[in-house]
Amino acid sequence: MKNKKSSNMFRSQVIARILSLCGFLAWATGASAEEPKPTPPAGVRIAILGNSWSVWSGLLLPLAKEAGIEGQIDGTKEAKQRMEKGEIDVVTFGTHGTPEDATFPPKTVEVGLKNNPTFRFYQQAAWPRGDAWWRKKVNEIKTKDDYDNTKIDDLQAATDEDRKGHEGRADGINKALGKRVVFIVPVGDAIVKLRALIVAGKFPGVKRQSEIFRDTMPHQGGQGVLGAWLQAYCHFSAIYRIPPPAPAPLPEGTDQAKKDAFAQHEILRQIAWETVSKYPYAGIAK
Repeated sequence: MKNKKSSNMFRSQVIARILSLCGFLAWATGASAEEPKPTPPAGVRIAILGNSWSVWSGLLLPLAKEAGIEGQIDGTKEAKQRMEKGEIDVVTFGTHGTPEDATFPPKTVEVGLKNNPTFRFYQQAAWPRGDAWWRKKVNEIKTKDDYDNTKIDDLQAATDEDRKGHEGRADGINKALGKRVVFIVPVGDAIVKLRALIVAGKFPGVKRQSEIFRDTMPHQGGQGVLGAWLQAYCHFSAIYRIPPPAPAPLPEGTDQAKKDAFAQHEILRQIAWETVSKYPYAGIAK
């Protein structure tokens, strides 16, 4: 009888331990499982306005798709009519670097907001033309290769000056409207960070600052339009207030050129999110 009781007790202890182990494994599995991904934001009806300083427009739709964002509509065509009907949620505007060159009619903001109470306007604070050589802060740009002589500190100082001008204009318009409608996308600062990495030899596949430009003005377009992609990542981050989506990992056996391109875009996304998310005028940082 005693042996039977001991046997039953031992069996009960074994079962209890098994159940306890199962519970631990279930907890451990749940704890190590990937956290559910947050729901992507809703797509916006967007009009991308400006000139040749806004060459990223065709890259936004693919980014939204990669991020699982649905409902984004390109409303650039007939933007004015669409705004008057309340069919535009976001307008981005990008021209040359200085606030004087990048003036946009406040009427655009007024019309957009009047017909859509959630309307937002994004002003691109871009890179300075010719690295702002006319201000006697950097070397004069006569050929594209002259960009290789620009000192990063001088470039940042010119970029800061331009950005502050945009901030002053945004403050004035927002104050007049009684709410925050105009935001700023600090693309110029992101370009400075990219060029600093190139100078430091920390950006794969690019050895000289001039490689990211296609002319002396300078327009973006060199080295696989890296600057245009950086613009797109910055605008995506500002508009949707989330990091740019990461692509699928490269398969084994990928050649070095594709590995470099993958690494380049990984860095560009990091630059964009770090720059935009920490800049209060972009609408993410408090």
